[in-house]
Amino acid sequence: MEKKKIAPRLPVFIIVTFLVLVTGLSLIINKNHSFYLYKVRTTKANLLFSRRSICLFVEQNGRFPNSLVELNEYGKKFPDKIQWYFTPSESISKSSPNYSEHSILDGTGGLYYNPETGELKINLTKPLKYYCGFYFGEKRKETPSNW
Repeated sequence: MEKKKIAPRLPVFIIVTFLVLVTGLSLIINKNHSFYLYKVRTTKANLLFSRRSICLFVEQNGRFPNSLVELNEYGKKFPDKIQWYFTPSESISKSSPNYSEHSILDGTGGLYYNPETGELKINLTKPLKYYCGFYFGEKRKETPSNW
């Protein structure tokens, strides 16, 4: 009588464990990518609309706002004069609050605003991959302050 050899189950266990780990890791990366994608899109849209608000302020007042606080107050006081008004903010960095105005472009998060020129930038001076490690979108190598 011949004995049948039973195939060892260890390789199957290793393969299944590996597949489960890879699937779980890809789900985590995808979730984080979506989270950062939302932050990037929100910040870019907010920057666009905030710059538009500055242009409307200039058209109506003949000068740039002295600060983003003045722009906010004007937008709240006269909501019909500034269409598509958004409170200027950025949501990529972990700076708190994400509405913080800086007069120097130093990369600490928040926004850089120059009241003499009306220039508004995201105050992040490193490539996006530095701030959003799991973001793999087309803007990954771009620097937010250049948007």
